[in-house]
Amino acid sequence: MELSLLEIEKLVQLAQKGREEAFSKLFNYFYPKISRYILFRVNDEDAEDLIAEVFLKVVDKIKKYHKTPKGTFSAWIFRIAHNVVIDFYRKQKEHFQLVNPETGEIQFDIPDKELNPEESVLQAEEHQKIREILRKLPDPHREVLELKFLEEFSNSEISEIIGKSEGNIRVIQLRALRELRKYFPEEE
Repeated sequence: MELSLLEIEKLVQLAQKGREEAFSKLFNYFYPKISRYILFRVNDEDAEDLIAEVFLKVVDKIKKYHKTPKGTFSAWIFRIAHNVVIDFYRKQKEHFQLVNPETGEIQFDIPDKELNPEESVLQAEEHQKIREILRKLPDPHREVLELKFLEEFSNSEISEIIGKSEGNIRVIQLRALRELRKYFPEEE
């Protein structure tokens, strides 16, 4: 179920008034997106705690949320998730890890249930190739590409989530795409 920006904002307004069913709809809509975002950055053991922390912060702060010309609720909630992950790593005094330390795999795959077995194998091979290439990119490049192309955020929203200017986001995206080109041979 995909929600429009207008539908999300209406649900937020109802949730701010204490309507539990509206918050429940927001939770059900954003839980898989936030889960994927966090699982991409931390190991499975820590992910559930961090996901819970994000939604506790959302419950605590939702009444303070207000839509801005540049910012949407989606960007706001992802900004909370971004900050929770940063705080987690600050506490751990480790660097960002998009790779599961136990398996060495980037936690990225979300299977498409409508694919036939042959398409699933091809998709798995493609995802493996993408994983290998993403491992080679610097953390800021990976994050911007994920937010732009997997989560489909605008540069303005990515700017709000990461806390960098839109110009900086465009530069990071351009550099990341240039870096990616190195790993794809030119076809003749």
